[in-house]
Amino acid sequence: MSFMQKQVTHKQPWIEVETSHGTEWIDAVSLGLNVRDSETKTHPLTDKERESIVSQLSDYCEGTIQEWKTVRGYGARLSAPGYLDCTEWTVFDTPEEAQAYLDETFPDEEDNEE
Repeated sequence: MSFMQKQVTHKQPWIEVETSHGTEWIDAVSLGLNVRDSETKTHPLTDKERESIVSQLSDYCEGTIQEWKTVRGYGARLSAPGYLDCTEWTVFDTPEEAQAYLDETFPDEEDNEE
């Protein structure tokens, strides 16, 4: 996996989507998505609004969408510059948490040789 590079974004909006496959993260900025949270106490979604948002989000999720909310955080993934290859985003509260996740989940090859 040496051609893959670790990436940590700046703090930005993400859509945290709970699906039948677990939690999936959507980069709200790059995709230009601005959706209301699925669960709100003051302004509940109508059935038509919910259907429209699920339709928008389903293009970016593998599982069946159950609920979602917008959060701000630091995205972490591996990416191959110049290629479309990359891992899914995972989002954290701090850049240090994001980097620690990458270091633990995808250790550098030199670390494995020791």
